[in-house]
Amino acid sequence: MASSFNFVIGSAKFIFAPIERCLNRKRNFDENMKVLQKLLKELNTVKEVIELRLSAEIHGGTMQTEEVKNWLDDVQRIKTEIEIIERKAKEKKFLSRVFLGKMVEEKVVELKAFLRKGKAFLGMVKSFKYIIVGGGVAAGYAAREFDRQGLKPGQLAIISKEAVAPYERPTLSKGYLNPNPKAAARLPEFHVCVGSGGDRLLPDWYKEKGIQLILGTEIVKVNLALKTLVSAAGEIFNFQTLIIATGSTVIRLTDFKVEGADAKNIFYLRELEDADKLVESIKMKKYGKAVIIGGGYIGLEVAAAMRINDFDVTMVYPDPWCMPSLFTPTMAAFYESYYENKGIEIIKGTVSVGFNANANGEVKGVKLKDGRVLEADIVVVGVGARPLTALFKGQLEEDKGGIKTDGFFKTSMPGVYAVGDVATFPIKLYNEMRRVEHVDHARKSAEHAVKAIKANETGKELEEYDYLPYFYSRTFELSWQFYGDNVGETLFFRDNNPLSPKPKFGSYWIKDGKIVGAFLEGGTPEENKAIAKVSRLNPPVENLDQLKKEGLSFASKF
Repeated sequence: MASSFNFVIGSAKFIFAPIERCLNRKRNFDENMKVLQKLLKELNTVKEVIELRLSAEIHGGTMQTEEVKNWLDDVQRIKTEIEIIERKAKEKKFLSRVFLGKMVEEKVVELKAFLRKGKAFLGMVKSFKYIIVGGGVAAGYAAREFDRQGLKPGQLAIISKEAVAPYERPTLSKGYLNPNPKAAARLPEFHVCVGSGGDRLLPDWYKEKGIQLILGTEIVKVNLALKTLVSAAGEIFNFQTLIIATGSTVIRLTDFKVEGADAKNIFYLRELEDADKLVESIKMKKYGKAVIIGGGYIGLEVAAAMRINDFDVTMVYPDPWCMPSLFTPTMAAFYESYYENKGIEIIKGTVSVGFNANANGEVKGVKLKDGRVLEADIVVVGVGARPLTALFKGQLEEDKGGIKTDGFFKTSMPGVYAVGDVATFPIKLYNEMRRVEHVDHARKSAEHAVKAIKANETGKELEEYDYLPYFYSRTFELSWQFYGDNVGETLFFRDNNPLSPKPKFGSYWIKDGKIVGAFLEGGTPEENKAIAKVSRLNPPVENLDQLKKEGLSFASKF
């Protein structure tokens, strides 16, 4: 009986063994297909990144293009073969999966080899949870806020075209040009966040916090859908969350093909390297002639600095008065008279149409549209700036020349934020979208974006950005501040005699019977706080004559 029973069991095993093998093959097929799909997804990502890198104009000589193209062709071939396997697997269901099992196993091995080769082409892809692209003021303040909110080492990278850690950019047109070497501002003195009264974030600070400063690195290609950045040297950076803090670039006369605009000693002031070159030229051309083209921030601040450096200075701008975007004619008249009393010649209502150069290619003269030619040893051009948004064209929604964001600086792409000069954001006070080019907004928008990122991760609530526009400048012994909106009717108050030893005057802007903006020259910290407060509160004005009589004291009541 025992031998008969064993025979039956043995026969059953013999009969069911093929079925068991078929079931195992089916299970293996299903498992391998899952592995295959996962590998294929990863391969597609690598393929997309490699294609993105190939499309960049510069590869840094690290990628063998022909070999990579062959790899891409092979990737397409294996993708087609996998599609055929999937189609055949559906046709006969159970049996097809059994007989296709061996082929799937082979494809898994092949895909793994393809992935290894693709990753070898890319080199080491650097991945970070957070990346800030742009290394200016906003980047530094965002880094500090990340640290305050809680940041693990290795999570954050700042990628900057400049070769130095983030610094307070306004210093370049002020203290950096001081003729006294002992008093002149130099790094590390003005690294962020000293501009807002905080501690200087020296390069070692970033190391201590585990924040990677990737300096001297220009990003030339961006694929936001793939969360990928490509540098000019062909480096690949992946991110989970991106903050766009690329700022602005100066408008150059060479952009308009102005004759001779590429001559030596014609300067633009945006980065530390620009300031270094200007300082060197000031030393070489001491007591020479300087022509400042432009009557805005840069024009007024650099003109003052050049005069302090004992240059014979002439300012040229096309507008009827200086700083027309903010100053009223009455305000501008004070500053123009003050500058003229300092020995600065002002030529309004004309533009430069060309430059003369000597045999060494150095600028010697500025040709004006009205026919005059001004002698010049140094020319500084400050005719405006453009936000650096070109990398993101077609990938993000834009508005008013910038990248459109909400009140948390979120863009139209999930996980991507924009701050500072490039962001067009809602100003709650005025219920409208605006783009603001000023250091104060760069600092505050960067901090608010980081708070929003962290609030989104933790599920906490955060108020929308509620910004009061603020601008300021310091030249010679002068110092002014402006808050709010410069629209509506203006009301000037106090003494604006340019010969006064300590001028103090101001202006209110009144719209719909309410104060919406205020300007003050020569104010104390308390007085400046008062005009800021009145600009935010927008109190009603019942009697303009009474307001003019009260002047600054009206703001001090709130």
